[in-house]
Amino acid sequence: MSNPPCTSAVGIVINPLAGTDIRRLVSSASPTTEMAKIGAIRRAVIGAISGGARHVLLTGDRRSLAERALERIERDLQPGLIDEVDTSIVEAPPYDHRDNTVDAARRLRELGAGALVVFGGDGTHRDVVSGWREAPMVAVSTGTNNVFPRAIETTLAGHAAAAVATGRVPLPHASWRAKVIDVEIQRADGRTESDLGLVDVALVASAFTGSRAVWHGDSLRHLIAAIAEPASVGLSAIAAAAAPCGRREPGGVHVEFDPNSPTTRLTAPIAPGRYATLGVASHRRIAPGEMVTVGGPGALSFDGERDAVIGPDDHATLRVADDGPHIIDVEVTMAAALHSQLPDDPTTPEQN
Repeated sequence: MSNPPCTSAVGIVINPLAGTDIRRLVSSASPTTEMAKIGAIRRAVIGAISGGARHVLLTGDRRSLAERALERIERDLQPGLIDEVDTSIVEAPPYDHRDNTVDAARRLRELGAGALVVFGGDGTHRDVVSGWREAPMVAVSTGTNNVFPRAIETTLAGHAAAAVATGRVPLPHASWRAKVIDVEIQRADGRTESDLGLVDVALVASAFTGSRAVWHGDSLRHLIAAIAEPASVGLSAIAAAAAPCGRREPGGVHVEFDPNSPTTRLTAPIAPGRYATLGVASHRRIAPGEMVTVGGPGALSFDGERDAVIGPDDHATLRVADDGPHIIDVEVTMAAALHSQLPDDPTTPEQN
């Protein structure tokens, strides 16, 4: 289907692979079923339409999650409201791969989406930002590891996205700017490659990507975290145990590991229901923009998933930047959106 550009649209990003990696098998992570995803998508569409969006763009996939979410949706909307709305599904890719999400984010930007609702875990949100770095988004957790996104009722996620997309609540008032870990890999043959992480980037000793997910800590050598909050699960929880750093604080954390350290050791939940105890050689806070260089051999893990192998003569430079996506604060946005429905009550005394 052809999708013409439109303005003030809400984009909904659906990753059918979110919550299906190997950590579901080796830890106590709970599954996210297709029916649960369909219900969450449907509620987000209802919230977006009820919040004022007149264009809703949904990403397509081979499981037809978007199509199934839209079935008879008019029954759950106020009478006649569906007639004022254009819902479109961006072309479904022929196969499942993270590049589909990267491409979908680029496409939604081209189509004029004013705000996104993104369903997935840390990896899905990384993919969206890889395609649209400064995307205004409501980050909804439906993945295995959910440090970057939060658990949000999707009705409100859609409504808040619509309030921003339509300009009813200005983006600077509704959002804050997330951090990004920029990574540049320098190959021995002179080539350079760029990538990014949202939560953490780690160097692991195993020189292959395999199942991608990192679910044990024995092979960790370096960890750079932009988010290191104690109430987290995943590799960033290791950084939080060493030197906490909140998602809205500047900079990040660098931890260097020594598996043979007999004295400096810490324990952290590296996957749902799975803890690890690791030896630490050093740990420190790093400033915004400060460069950290690590050398191979090994594999780089981005937000818990191995994605790039580096050879013995390769090295990678990492830095935490503060120019990532605009994260829409649902509570702040909803308060502003709902307040604008009624004029000020003249009988209400002014607050000093």
